[in-house]
Amino acid sequence: MLNKSIYVELRDFGRNMQYLGIFMLLSLIPGIGAIAMILYLVFMFNALKNIKLMYYSLNDQNLESFRIKIISSITRGFLSVFSLVPGGIFLAIGLHLSMWNNDILIIIGSLLLLLGFILMISSFATERTAWKNLKAFLRENQSELPDFILREVIEGTDNLETGALLYSMFMFGITIIIGFIMRVIGYFKLAKLSQVNFPDQVPVPVEPIVQIVQSSPKVSNVSLERSENTNFCPMCGSKISRYGIYCSECGSKLQ
Repeated sequence: MLNKSIYVELRDFGRNMQYLGIFMLLSLIPGIGAIAMILYLVFMFNALKNIKLMYYSLNDQNLESFRIKIISSITRGFLSVFSLVPGGIFLAIGLHLSMWNNDILIIIGSLLLLLGFILMISSFATERTAWKNLKAFLRENQSELPDFILREVIEGTDNLETGALLYSMFMFGITIIIGFIMRVIGYFKLAKLSQVNFPDQVPVPVEPIVQIVQSSPKVSNVSLERSENTNFCPMCGSKISRYGIYCSECGSKLQ
């Protein structure tokens, strides 16, 4: 069962996912795109911090695999950029400028571009498997989440998996646009985790204590007086007064 601190981290993780979706949309705006991507990385690492704290509490390998793979994906993405940019420069110089070592520049540029493409594809492939690990964690703890939230976040991880796959096929052009849309939708669906709450403790009903009071019957004094002052005739059995001398029914003398 997830404890209260895990629910707090899940809510923070959901909020960070919402910010990631917002900054991805802002990255399309000219002039602030670079700032938006920097903020995207900041909140991504905040989300990974939430995952790290949950891992310390639960020791769930899916969480640790998700965190490591996302970091690996980001690292490979940066390395691919640092390989593609100089590779393109070397290739352009070798093809357009007449120099004695043009062939060497073309070879170096081509190798750097090839390395950059490989790193980029592996980056998106690693990210795709990371979202699979997160989905596995959510399915393992599906009983701890409301159905409507679980359904949304599972769909969100599926969208992010698909988006990473489409990004890895960037050479087709249109897949980047579709992948971008899928990723934004996925982030906003994962933002539903910000609505989870720690379930309240259900109070155990206490059975009322019933006290049985025993009361002794009260005998009327009048009844006692009547029983003491009442007698029966030994001859006919009629009721007579104990103070009488003769029976009023049969006329027998009473002792």
